[in-house]
Amino acid sequence: MKKNQLQAIIYVLIGAFFIYWAQTHSPKAGLGKVIGNELSGSYTMSETWYYITLFAGIAIGIIGIIRFFRK
Repeated sequence: MKKNQLQAIIYVLIGAFFIYWAQTHSPKAGLGKVIGNELSGSYTMSETWYYITLFAGIAIGIIGIIRFFRK
């Protein structure tokens, strides 16, 4: 495996983590999820940060995919 491909896989994993993080801390979560976050010491993101994190995850993931297939 080339160094570029390994870096690309890392980019995709980081992008997937950002998307996962945004989804699990969504401001549109149901009441049960919001209460569960409060009880566990977690939080719910504001809508602005939710979209910023989601967009960043998608962008980083796409960059990783492009880097993986580039020669």
